[in-house]
Amino acid sequence: MNRIRLLSLAACGLGVAVVIGLLLVPRQPASGSAIVLLASASGETLTPVQVRIGGHALSVGGAVPKAPDSLTAGRLTLAPGSYAVDVDGVRQPVALAVQAGQVQPLLLAVRDGRLVPGGVYAGVGNVNLGLQELSGRLAALFDFHLVDQDGRALDRNALLGHDTVIAAFHTTCHETCPLYTGLLFQIHRNAPDVRLVEVTTDPATDDVATLAAYRSSIGADWTFATGQPDDVTEFWAPFGVQPATGDTHTSALALIDRYGFIRSAYTGVPDVGGKLPTALDRQLDAAGRSLLGGHGEGWGAPQVLDSLRTLAAAGQNTTGERAPAFVLPSLDGSRTALEEFKGRPVILNFWWSGCAPCRQEMPLLQRYADAHPGVSLVLVDPVDGVDAARAFVAATHVHAPVLLDDGGRTAAAFGVAAYPTTFFLRTDGTISSRYPGALSQESLTAHMSNLSGG
Repeated sequence: MNRIRLLSLAACGLGVAVVIGLLLVPRQPASGSAIVLLASASGETLTPVQVRIGGHALSVGGAVPKAPDSLTAGRLTLAPGSYAVDVDGVRQPVALAVQAGQVQPLLLAVRDGRLVPGGVYAGVGNVNLGLQELSGRLAALFDFHLVDQDGRALDRNALLGHDTVIAAFHTTCHETCPLYTGLLFQIHRNAPDVRLVEVTTDPATDDVATLAAYRSSIGADWTFATGQPDDVTEFWAPFGVQPATGDTHTSALALIDRYGFIRSAYTGVPDVGGKLPTALDRQLDAAGRSLLGGHGEGWGAPQVLDSLRTLAAAGQNTTGERAPAFVLPSLDGSRTALEEFKGRPVILNFWWSGCAPCRQEMPLLQRYADAHPGVSLVLVDPVDGVDAARAFVAATHVHAPVLLDDGGRTAAAFGVAAYPTTFFLRTDGTISSRYPGALSQESLTAHMSNLSGG
């Protein structure tokens, strides 16, 4: 009897020891995945390139489909972490953030049979942006050849990596140009990481020395550019700006994203609040002072900064804020207001038909809505027309309300910078949380757990 008891105690002790041993052995973190995608502007062939993500390398190339379609050219299993990316030995200005149990895409953009300069997009949001750009939904800033105030070459590649504001001006203007420069001072104070460039429309007068002296006299620290007359004319032509001297000319301001694509443009007289720095104020003549006091044409630094925040994905609504109201047309021809869903939790999803992650998550969203009749699923398409949206809905068997956000104004109001992006709205219409990228079952459940009725 005692022997049996001793054996039992020994077995118990062994079991405890095994458990303790298992607890003490460090667990390997769950891995994630990286996939390398290829897409092109017109359906092309890429000469093989070597892609290195962290310490892992693979060769990709061959036939590349036209965006928004893409080809999965390689897949890697990686431990969670942030990975540097090299292509053919050149470090790219992106990092791929891998998370356990998730797939992170890396897109190589191809044009004219080779990698687009700056055309490496990491993460779901940026990959979707790249596919939109390659598919022609956004216009690329063409290459140009100018020089800055120090005589250094300035071309399209020099603008990659940062969102950029470009303004037309010349140093002898006494009306709108000082207002545009004053506007850049306001933008610089509020968004110091944004690159600012002023390009002259009067290259005969504004040579390198003149620009350097002007920049110093007004206390600016951003780039001022000029060039040969033909180069300046070519630069401004797509914006509808003609070379000019004096005060009769077209004024314009353009926003270029960090990948070199034109995202928005403004023309006319900006509202700078009726005040300018002293050095700029002294440049104004009577007509210029009238423009300054007239507060412009309805746009100024707040509107430009809102656009910049959207580009940088920094315009995210703070949780607890009320969701921006909207009324949008649906595929059946009716009009639907967000207000109609008040009193119910809402999953508000922004998507478009050429977005591969959107296609991936759509069945999950529809299944969740079907299983939770107390929750409203609302799908907003800011990119496609009616035909493309209908084809997507038919292919994914979606029957939730699909709304068309022509021009993307609603997406901009919500600060959507990439697709898909999902907002989770409480019953009172306030934002509980948001999720950029394709949802998994686990992440969807986690967000919905904070909403009543989820």
